[in-house]
Amino acid sequence: MVSYKPEDHELVCCGRDYQPKMDGKKSLLVLAPDVEAQAPGATNLKVVVDSDFANNAVDVAAPVFQALDSMPKPGVVACASGRRARIAVAAWAAARSDGDAEAAIAHLKSTGDIGDADVAKMHWVRGAVAAHTVAVTNPLIFRQLFEKESSTYTYLLADAVTKEAILIDPVDLTVDRDLSVLASLTAPDGSSGFKLVAGLNTHCHADHITGTALLKGKVPSCKSVISAAAASKADVLVKAGDRFPFGKRFVEVIATPGHTDGCVSFVLDDRTMVFTGDALLIKGCGRTDFQQGDAAMLYKSVRSGIFTLPAGCVVYPAHDYNGRTSSTVREERATNPRLGDAK
Repeated sequence: MVSYKPEDHELVCCGRDYQPKMDGKKSLLVLAPDVEAQAPGATNLKVVVDSDFANNAVDVAAPVFQALDSMPKPGVVACASGRRARIAVAAWAAARSDGDAEAAIAHLKSTGDIGDADVAKMHWVRGAVAAHTVAVTNPLIFRQLFEKESSTYTYLLADAVTKEAILIDPVDLTVDRDLSVLASLTAPDGSSGFKLVAGLNTHCHADHITGTALLKGKVPSCKSVISAAAASKADVLVKAGDRFPFGKRFVEVIATPGHTDGCVSFVLDDRTMVFTGDALLIKGCGRTDFQQGDAAMLYKSVRSGIFTLPAGCVVYPAHDYNGRTSSTVREERATNPRLGDAK
């Protein structure tokens, strides 16, 4: 049975006053920028992790996990209060064992290190664990496709091992192109034969004509997916927190209403990509002045949903009219004139 307790890994997690904990310890790992790693006679390591987990990219987990792997045991992991240390150790324990991020989060809730409202911390743990488990064993194949008449992006995601794939926001005019791209994919072993399991829609709107019906006509096993709040017909109706799998990978639903009542975003399991539909555009957002638009709701849903994802998470919108292809959560929080931090 996997343990997420630091002591079961010969580790002690504590705050900045770590010196009394160093007796008999062989190493010290410090995670706070304002705490120095100065333990005489011990291996001293330092990797900076922001106390606001929304500011941390999932990538920061790699040097943290490497440090935890390499530091001689028994050791001490310190930060300002001990909370960052316990979160990092629990995520590392999950990533190095069964990959069960939810069990790690449940443990951290039991210790009071994560509360129900600490969405950014939970995103980081889930992303860090997935990035070091399923993202390694089942790498992603990704294609960004463009339909010029409506300036709509369609996204193809596939599990390179199981060869199951999904399309996010397929457009009626480009169904044949999308299926052609799918047929051209090759797995790392050189094999082809990828299978489309679903077409996922972030929303349904006048300028956003879905291609899922046409896809189902050409690939009968393909499922159509849309939010239950969209009041549209589909094979699968999803809500916030639902996960839609393709092979061993999945995307998770984030409710982002405001452009329409039924708008959702889909975040990849390792929190490196989020597909935001019209809720969050690059340096902008979808209009809110018609068809169920609600500016206040959109602001709240993006700020509490998408902007709690790790800072390095790449934002892929449904549209762009200026030739831009992507942004990041960090960039949009800092510079989006309608939804950003300065608003």
